Amino acid sequence: MVFRRWWFVRLLTVPQEQTDRRGPRRTRAARQRAERERRELVLGEWEVLRDRLARLAAQRVTAAGELFRAAELRLSAEETTGSTQSAARAGYLWALETFEAAGRLLEQAEDPHTDLPGLAAAVVLAEQAVERLAAAHALLAGHRPEQPTVRCFYNPLHGPALPAATAPRPGKKQRQRPTHGAREAAADRRPACRSCRNAILAGQTPDVLPALLPAGATDWDSGPRLVPYYTVPQQWSAWSATACGAYDPDAPALVLRGDHHRHPPR
Repeated sequence: MVFRRWWFVRLLTVPQEQTDRRGPRRTRAARQRAERERRELVLGEWEVLRDRLARLAAQRVTAAGELFRAAELRLSAEETTGSTQSAARAGYLWALETFEAAGRLLEQAEDPHTDLPGLAAAVVLAEQAVERLAAAHALLAGHRPEQPTVRCFYNPLHGPALPAATAPRPGKKQRQRPTHGAREAAADRRPACRSCRNAILAGQTPDVLPALLPAGATDWDSGPRLVPYYTVPQQWSAWSATACGAYDPDAPALVLRGDHHRHPPR
């Protein structure tokens, strides 16, 4: 899912002193009109992205529900005495809890406080539930389950993150010039999909998942404004530090307790 279009909003948020230098001094009414138009554009773009992401979340949660009905894992207490069976049962129960949490987030899609990261979290949790369901079946069948997907930090709706650049093997002849510069270090700082990693290596901004910072959220900004989701303070967002729950195994329990309800002041 691509969100590149939202970056155009930055062009509409040039500080007033810069705009005043480009032409005659604006009247107060003209500045208010320009600010009103900017707000409408930001909120309009946010609504488009929100509707699109809500549809994606509904698709992923529905698909996960169909898989759970088709591949239900039936384990009695007597069947879970071994370590493998116990691990399969624990994984299956976590998958069920995660699927329930994804559904809970989807139910809140119409809540005016539900932002893009919350809907992205519904997608992430639904897909993680399916992964863990498959792992539980593999364990019960005596197979080694696949490793969980490491998601792109910049946008957890992207493809899986690439591994960080590997260190040179001992004894391998080294080049004279450094092979790990500032951009490579920046690309390795957080898990990134191929597209986002390539953007960072090229000195560009990755295609991040945005979040809405509403008017009044800060003293220095009139808002509303679309910002990278991970820049929202953690006291305002349960998802900013965990890639929308992708890096937090306790995210399902957090949702089921209702502790994910955080939002900037409006």
